[in-house]
Amino acid sequence: MKAAVFYECGDASKIQIADVPMPEIKPGQVLIQVHASAFNHLELWSLHGPADESYRFPMWTGSDISGVIAEAAPDVKDWKAGDAVVVNPSLSCEKCEHCLRGDVTLCDDYDILGSNGNGGNAEYVAANADKLMKLPPGFDFVTAAAAPLAYQTAWRAIVTRGKIQSGETVLVLGASGGVAGAAIQICHMLGARVIAITSSSEKMEKAKLAGADFAVDRSEGKPFEEALNITGGRGVDAVIENVGALTWGDSQKILRKGGRIVTYGRTTGREATTNLSLLFWNEQTHIGTTMGSLQDFKEMMEHVFSGKLTPIVDSVYPLERAREAYERYEKGGQFGKVVLSVR
Repeated sequence: MKAAVFYECGDASKIQIADVPMPEIKPGQVLIQVHASAFNHLELWSLHGPADESYRFPMWTGSDISGVIAEAAPDVKDWKAGDAVVVNPSLSCEKCEHCLRGDVTLCDDYDILGSNGNGGNAEYVAANADKLMKLPPGFDFVTAAAAPLAYQTAWRAIVTRGKIQSGETVLVLGASGGVAGAAIQICHMLGARVIAITSSSEKMEKAKLAGADFAVDRSEGKPFEEALNITGGRGVDAVIENVGALTWGDSQKILRKGGRIVTYGRTTGREATTNLSLLFWNEQTHIGTTMGSLQDFKEMMEHVFSGKLTPIVDSVYPLERAREAYERYEKGGQFGKVVLSVR
């Protein structure tokens, strides 16, 4: 089969289309003929390296996958060849106390499908049968693939962990990213007022189309001051934070008393300085969140299937143009998901 592979870490120029071995399914797994595979920041983390002991070259990633089952292992009873499915990319041991009670993100062996290679940026992928959801008849494969990781992460951050309520004011950072775009949509669906910070006037308009009530261009002036002015100086009830070191201090300062930061990323660095006075005096809550549980995935996907949430797709590239897709993602010009159409 063909896959979008790299034989060494580097930039998008390292991506090439090559023939690789067909995946072998294990008990409890299915072989999926991939129809669409969507990009996440994981694509760049893996490509840029540095390589570690988990890398086995050639390597190909891809966590957000939709397609059609080509074959099921003999012990798989609930799925058959021809079923159209979307994959929950969460991986865990499925045996520990956290997994048994549904908190798979707390599993010591928690991982993401495709993070260490053999992912969905290929013609076929092996996946665990218990991580599948069936697509409604005729549902679009690209739309389905654009949802799992980003929208599941946003769902857990907004609903499960952040407990965002109708009427609250929420500041969403990095609003052109896949998770942040999903967060805007979910907050809007819940009835919260959304202020989005992004990086251009064009992306501001797209953020508003996604459901943001206000959009701020971080390249113009002081975005946190502008966001604070929007609230009339009150501050926001919650910040959905993925930027990390560069914005952490400002995220603390813009919270109203009793507000909360929900963080799922660290694109500008993992080491940030926390103002302890603001933390205890203003009774702030700082919440970490990672992707999601099977329940988060199912709840989110039901809203996608019903049309209440529509994943934002920036662009679609055929598999043979995967290098161009990587280049677009690398330059950060996208708003929403970059997707490979494999079929």
